[in-house]
Amino acid sequence: MRINSIVVAVLGFLLLGSAVASPADAPKGFRHLTWGASPSQHLKKIPAPPTGGITLYQPRPGKPLPPLFKVPVAEEAYSFSNGKFFGASAWLDRKENFEKITTALIKTYGQASVTDERKNLKIWKWPDSPVEVRLTYNEKYSRATVTYFNARLNVFNTTAASSAAK
Repeated sequence: MRINSIVVAVLGFLLLGSAVASPADAPKGFRHLTWGASPSQHLKKIPAPPTGGITLYQPRPGKPLPPLFKVPVAEEAYSFSNGKFFGASAWLDRKENFEKITTALIKTYGQASVTDERKNLKIWKWPDSPVEVRLTYNEKYSRATVTYFNARLNVFNTTAASSAAK
């Protein structure tokens, strides 16, 4: 009888542990924009000719950027493909902010799917989702970049387009 109780307790613990440890769903967008949305009034077009249907925007000047997972953000840019939101990058200064955002992303999304310590690169991917979150750190400039990306909405991404066609 006692062995049965132990087996049931262990199985319950394993099931509960796997539910708690499972990573979150893929992000539905970045900040106030969902994938495929049009540019919002909070954004200002970056004065550059669109390349292949891709246009870049940045937050309107005047207010400081809100933190990302409680980590200060130095700059942000938003990417639109044929008027549809498909990606955003946030830049964070200093190594300590890279470490803080790394911890926050792991807490939010689980362990990265790809880690390359030599290149200071971490990538979060989700099965059956075109969304990726990438984190890089540039030692020379002491700057981290967090990029949220939906490959399905980027007209330049021929890999995603050919995969979708299959």
